[in-house]
Amino acid sequence: MVTFVCLDVKIYRLTFESPGYTVLDITSHIAEIVHQTGFYKGTAIIYTNEEGCAVIEIEYAPDLLEDLELFLKKLGCIEENLCDVILGRSVVIPVVNGSMFLGRFKNLAFIDISRKAGNKALVMVLEGIFKSS
Repeated sequence: MVTFVCLDVKIYRLTFESPGYTVLDITSHIAEIVHQTGFYKGTAIIYTNEEGCAVIEIEYAPDLLEDLELFLKKLGCIEENLCDVILGRSVVIPVVNGSMFLGRFKNLAFIDISRKAGNKALVMVLEGIFKSS
């Protein structure tokens, strides 16, 4: 017996205001999209192409964020605007039974090291099975 499963792809663009040189917890925004779309199983890819910005999975705690900032300063990437190369511009998160499969105490963070205030954007690609499929 052969079983076929139809996989769907949905793409969303999120924009938000950034003061520049900040870290934003985007977990709840991403989780809300997963919930509202009925995304049930598959992968969520979150990507930004903004200059001087990155998307990471991290324990969103003030002490850890300070340690990350010190580490990036020691590497010299903040001054050279190269942190997106070190941190990465995207994360891939499995979605299982309608919930993001993040590590324990982990959140999704948008890091803006650009020191440029303004609208920033990211793209979220959901690939898999939606409840409506």
